[in-house]
Amino acid sequence: MKLNNVLFLIIATLLMALPASYEPHHFAKTLFMGALLQSFTISTVMLCLVRKSIVWKRVILTVLYLLFCLETYVYIQFQSRFDPNMLTLILQTNTREASEFFSVFILSLPTLILFVIMAIGLYAILKSMRLSRNIAFFKKKIVLAAMALLSLSGLAITVFPLPFPLGNNTLSELYTSFQFVHDSHQNISKMEATIDKIRITAYPSDDAPVIVLVIGESYNKHHSSLYGYPLLTSPLLMKEQEDSLLICFSNAVSPTNSTSEAMRYIFTLKGCENESTDDERPFVLMPAVFRKAHYNVLYFDNQYTRSTGGSLDFSCGYFLNPSYINTSCFDFRNTELKSFDDDFITYYQSKFRTKPRSLNIIHLMGQHFDAANRFPDSFTHFTQNDIKRNDLSASQRQQVADYDNATLYNDLVLKHIFDYFRKVNAIVVYLSDHGEQIYDGSHHYYGRTFGSYQEEETIKAVYEVPFMIWCSPLYRQLNSDTYQQLQQSKERPLCTADLCYLLFELAGIEFNYHVPSRSVINDSYTPHRVNH
Repeated sequence: MKLNNVLFLIIATLLMALPASYEPHHFAKTLFMGALLQSFTISTVMLCLVRKSIVWKRVILTVLYLLFCLETYVYIQFQSRFDPNMLTLILQTNTREASEFFSVFILSLPTLILFVIMAIGLYAILKSMRLSRNIAFFKKKIVLAAMALLSLSGLAITVFPLPFPLGNNTLSELYTSFQFVHDSHQNISKMEATIDKIRITAYPSDDAPVIVLVIGESYNKHHSSLYGYPLLTSPLLMKEQEDSLLICFSNAVSPTNSTSEAMRYIFTLKGCENESTDDERPFVLMPAVFRKAHYNVLYFDNQYTRSTGGSLDFSCGYFLNPSYINTSCFDFRNTELKSFDDDFITYYQSKFRTKPRSLNIIHLMGQHFDAANRFPDSFTHFTQNDIKRNDLSASQRQQVADYDNATLYNDLVLKHIFDYFRKVNAIVVYLSDHGEQIYDGSHHYYGRTFGSYQEEETIKAVYEVPFMIWCSPLYRQLNSDTYQQLQQSKERPLCTADLCYLLFELAGIEFNYHVPSRSVINDSYTPHRVNH
């Protein structure tokens, strides 16, 4: 057997299998061994197909090497494999976010050094394919038998069920990721079908309140002075709370750390508990229910405007974009984005609807990475000197200060939203899609990790989210019973997936898919377990 064939077999197998060892799982070694057998089987098949062609060997190894480098880079930066969540984030990233990512991660010195090392590695691999010296083995039949046995073992563990998890190599992980995206798009047809099945059984009154749903972004509640953070990052919200207009819920959690998944939970009746496969509620769209109940629904999104909803569209609200869904859910959607949330609110506030039976949905940029870009330079209040953390470097303290400035800016944005609805019968519900890690724990995580979600600091920073409800003075006066229910419910555990049911109760809507026990202010409320 020629040396380059042996090297092809070894290199291809390792390039495909090694990323399986990155899994943060107690079965990591087993995952790697399973992926190794699978990869050997695939490498053997590829070698049989291209055994006599050095060009094709180089092409295959180049592709496998690039996939390996991608998995390795993603793992180093985000403690994750290139899994469905990571692919989803890439597909939902717009030009602005891509530019910010490039400037922060790709142009850093460690990353550039890593790229140089990867380039040298690829050169060495391609050079090895020129080695054509024959290698004499003890027994050719023994070698062939061993290869056949390993290949059959890899095939067997793929086909037959095993009592332990099986690791994905780079190819199977990539296939799984794209299959996930494809399946997500299949949900659209189910959503369209359920729109026609919605039956309103109790309509809201003609003077039903204006409801405003504000969806924040990457808000770590433990960096808000409203929730006990030592720096004054939420002074305006605290003033609203002192005036008994703002009610803060202390035990709200998000079932996900992904914006795209969070939007599914917020905009549909998808629950945070396990649901049966024949349940249609995960495909029932909350805005469609409101419109069928004669509410005017307006959607203002400072992250994504409506796109065509085509096969390449995977923005956070991709499932809201197809024509039938869009027209069934919304009376208005914005077409412009602004660099800063307050500019966005100022630009579109004339479109906000303040008449009874109106639902205004506002999706902000919030404290989305990179937080330094979420507020104007003139708004800078905190500096690294305000972050009293001896365990952090100067640059890390500056990142924390930037995040705190973004939180303070978000405080101003919410105040301006409240002010616009202050004189009408309005109630504003605010929550964040998920939190963010800001070097708060011993691991010094920054961003959203994609590894183990069982760590206490990850749960605290990412899954615990701010959830608050603001009532206008007129709303308090006209809906005193509901106001008291809100006050009495603020300590209840709450999964943000149950948000829709709270909104239905505030509006006075009942329909065929309604489950009153999932509204946090309902007397029959039953908390639901979050399954990470």
